[in-house]
Amino acid sequence: MKNLEQIRAKNALDEKTIGKGAGDGDSVAKKVPTMIRENGFLGAMAFAREKGAGYADVFNAIIRHLKSVKQLPDTAADMDGVLTYLCGKDAQTLRAVTAEAMAYLNYLRRFA
Repeated sequence: MKNLEQIRAKNALDEKTIGKGAGDGDSVAKKVPTMIRENGFLGAMAFAREKGAGYADVFNAIIRHLKSVKQLPDTAADMDGVLTYLCGKDAQTLRAVTAEAMAYLNYLRRFA
């Protein structure tokens, strides 16, 4: 049985090309953790939804990972679904999702 660190690393390795080439030459995957720290998970996701390009790809990779580790239900299939789901949950759930997303992003930005 794999531990959570192995699952994060495998999922990030599978998505290693996500977020590259979004305009300024730097990897978007390296920018997203700062966006989440400064604006919160919901705010960063709302920005990614609006901006599109590589940002949406990174958040879709995060969503796939969160679903694989059972942090999100299968009904939250895209960014709109995740935003709707998390807006209806308590702060503890949002903190848990944010913490797991940040842990996953540590691997994703290293592989990107």
